[in-house]
Order: sequence, then C-alpha cells, then structure tokens
Amino acid sequence: MRMEKRTANLSPTLLGSVISVALLSGCASTDKEQEADTSLVQTKAPVMLTNAPVEVSGDWQLVWEDQFEGDNISKRNWSLEQNCWGGGNNEQQCYTNRSKNAFVQDGLLHIVAHKERYTGPDNPEGKAGPEKTLPYTSARLRTKDKRDQKYGRFEIRAKLPTGQGTWPAIWMLPTENKYGTWAASGEIDIMEAVNLKTQSDAPNAKPGDEENRIYGSLHYGKKWPDNVYSGQGATLPQGVNPADGFHTYAIEWEEGEIRWYVDNLHYATQTQDGWYSQYEKEKGLLVNAKGAAPFDEKFHLLLNLAIGGSWSANANQQGVDDSDYPKTMLVDYVKVYRCGVDRWKGKGCTSRSELAKHVEGHAAPAILAADDSYADGPTLDVFTDTLNAALAFASYDPVNLVEHAVVEEAGRGSVLEITKQNGAGNLYFRSPVTDMTDWKKNGTLIFDIKVEQGSDTELLIKMDSGWPNTSDYVVPTPAEGEWGQVKIAIADILDSDNSFAPGSQADPKAVNNLLVFEPQGAMTFKLDNVRFER
Repeated sequence: MRMEKRTANLSPTLLGSVISVALLSGCASTDKEQEADTSLVQTKAPVMLTNAPVEVSGDWQLVWEDQFEGDNISKRNWSLEQNCWGGGNNEQQCYTNRSKNAFVQDGLLHIVAHKERYTGPDNPEGKAGPEKTLPYTSARLRTKDKRDQKYGRFEIRAKLPTGQGTWPAIWMLPTENKYGTWAASGEIDIMEAVNLKTQSDAPNAKPGDEENRIYGSLHYGKKWPDNVYSGQGATLPQGVNPADGFHTYAIEWEEGEIRWYVDNLHYATQTQDGWYSQYEKEKGLLVNAKGAAPFDEKFHLLLNLAIGGSWSANANQQGVDDSDYPKTMLVDYVKVYRCGVDRWKGKGCTSRSELAKHVEGHAAPAILAADDSYADGPTLDVFTDTLNAALAFASYDPVNLVEHAVVEEAGRGSVLEITKQNGAGNLYFRSPVTDMTDWKKNGTLIFDIKVEQGSDTELLIKMDSGWPNTSDYVVPTPAEGEWGQVKIAIADILDSDNSFAPGSQADPKAVNNLLVFEPQGAMTFKLDNVRFER
C-alpha cells in the first residue's frame, strides 16, 4: 500500500511532475528477515557453459553420503523443518514433516509441493506462538547438528521442477552463527533456480526462450538489513534445461575460496578478497572479522522447494501459476568429501577451469567512529567536492544496479554522479548514530541536482534508523539536463511515513543512514552542495 506524500518546496527551476512507482525499498528490502534475499532477480548475462568438464581430484575423501535407498528419510542425516514462516521473504508454502511433502522412493528423495491451505507457526524454528495460513505445502530438509562441516566438496545430483513460482534450492547455512545473525555469519547457495521453462527474462531473451538458468551465490557482510550478496548465473551446454534431467551441482570450499560446478563444469569462483563479515564484538562496537570470515566456520546443508517469494514471484511471468500441481524436486544422492591433502584448510584438491568467472564481490565498508559531534555546527556539509570525512558511501544494491562516482562538472568542480538501473537499489550516506532532534526543530536539507536521464522517474529521499524505521519523501526533479536547487525542512522528512512499511518512521535521536537517494526506476543524476543548515 502506497501512502500519499508531500513534495518539497522548490526553486522555480524545479517545476515538473512526479510519477509514483512502487518498488522494494529501504537500505534493505521490505520483506526479508533472515534467510533468502528478496531481490535476487539476475539481471546480468549468465555464463554460457561449454562441454569442458574439469577432472575432479582423486584426493577428495568421502565423509558421508546419502543414496536415498530404502523406504525412509535418514534421521541420522536429516531433520525436516515445520513452519509457515515463508522463508523470511514472503514465500507461499508451509514446510511440513509429512510424508506427502518429503519421502524416499525408487532410490530418490522426493520433495513435493502441493497446492493446499495449511496453518502452522509463523517463525523459522516452528516454535509455539502466532500462526499463519498459506496456500501451499512443501518440505525443507537440513543436516544441522547432524552433518556440519567446514571446507570440502559438497555434491548433489538432482532434477528440478518447472513452472512460474517454483524456487528449488541446494544451499548451506552456518550452524553456530559465530559472527552474528544472518548474513554476518554467511550463506552459501550451491544451486538455486526459479521459474524453469517459463518465458526467460534473461538479457536479450526472445519470445519463446525458456528460462534455463541456475545460480551460485554468497550472502555475507553485516546482519540484515546491511547484508550484501554476490553470485553468478549459468546455462548448461547447448541450452539444455536443468528441469529435463538429473544434473550434479557442487561446490569446492577451501580456506579463502569457494568454486561452483554443474556436471563438473567449473563456472564461478569467489575469494575472500571479495567477501567480509562485520559484527558487533561488544554492544555498539563494530569490528571486521579476520581472515576468511564468515566462510571459516562449520556450515550445514539444506534442500528445499519454495513456492513464490520475493525472487520467483517477481521474475519471468510474475506471481505463481497454481496449475499443474504437485511440483516435485528429485534428489538422487548427496555426497560430502574432505580434502585428504589438507583437511584443516581444505586446500590441495582444487579443480579449476580457465573458463570460470571470477566474481568480484564486495569490499568491507569503512567502520565509522561512534561520535556524532560532526553534526554539532550550524551547517552539516554532506558532499561538496568531497564526502564529509565522518560519513561513508554505501548502497542497497543486491544485483549490482547502482553505481556512483565523483566526476568533474564544468563550472562546478567535483560533483557526485549516481546511476541506477531499473530494479531495487539506492545510494546512501552512512553515518555514526546521530541525534537529529535539534536539526528537526529548524533544520533544512539543501542540495543541487541535475537529472541526466530518467526525469520522469520518481525520486525518494530518506532518513533512517535501521529498517524498517525509515522516513521517506518524494522530491520533484528539474527538467532533464538542468541544475536546480531543492530545499526541504528536515521535520517534513522525519515526520513522513515509511511508504513500504506503513507506521514506521526514523527515530530522530538515532539516525544511522543520514540521507538516502532512491530513484524508483532507471535514473542517472548528479548532486552537488548537499548539506543541512539551521
């Protein structure tokens, strides 16, 4: 539900219309609470794999396996979750431990989603308390406290379901959360896919092209909502659809490096120079975890089939097609190995291909001093030629849609240029936790803006105290290619509602993202002389 907003008082050069376009918002996404990122719609071109498998090292030593023989799911290896929590990102299934949702037959694990209303606990651990009713059921199996392991080769052979709204996943979570709650302690996605065999929405896809991508990714950084994501999509050789047969999905994980494979085709690598973990060592004291953190602790394996949710329901043909149920994900086997060369660091068993994509990831952002004295004067300069030394650039940018740079502008010197593609994302100025109470009484936000592209796109500015405590405000923009000045009373911003979580506002006493710029669509614009005055 979108709330009506007031617009800023503008100089005469800032006349123009404002278009309302709803979008996932905030310095984090609106629905996410713990586990699956809400905005993983892949917009980059996938790796087009060729049939050139690597030779797997003979030094991998089998630790455990499950061939799914017999009649029952092994309790030694697996437990089944029971909840209607929705995965923290609005998935539409309840997970049950019923045999109709997960069973072993003919040497295969069947994970089956049914279209049926079901009621269960609205929390991830299935504890007693508030309940929720959802329109589908499915299963999620995990090896937590049964088969936890740090480093190794994790190999799963599976056949994936088809249809709009399906979201099968093979992934890993930390067992002890050594660095704090999600995603400061990390998440490893061995394989995810959404909406297979629907109309592809890949870059340059043509009508009739079927969705056939798989994804491998990592989640890390800080605890939600300040987490980040990096990953890579891939398509099988000759355009084979992963729903048409069984394929083997694997990672090789060693200290400081994780590699992704499908049918022994190495397609992606991420290394510790592109991931990080920042966590509170003591209350209010944020620190950088050392070494290969967070991917240096024991993780456990998860297998599940989700329906709907913030990724699958927002990609391809949108929503959930409720026809042709039940939907089934089949698993032939799970095999987990340890490197016999160096079991403690997992090194010495590497299989690499020169064709694999190196995923750059994200560098750790600067840790700001916990001192808000920078905001004591009559003027708080945010950006004029350079960024205030007490602040840091940051962005909510789950799929790399947002770019910023300090560029030269004739007659102005250095200005800040922000480019955002269509989708979820923003740029913001991180700050120490700052008391803006006095600024609210008589302060004004002032900035110069020039829109290079996307003048018909709605622009939000925000101040926030950590999601969902966010206040947002619509700013009309000048005619494309013209500079104009915006003046907004800080009270007008802080008194505004959160459009994406109505009823929540920023706490003026504890603002930690001083200012957020969030276009609601594709837009390129420049900023100069950004400041608060009183």
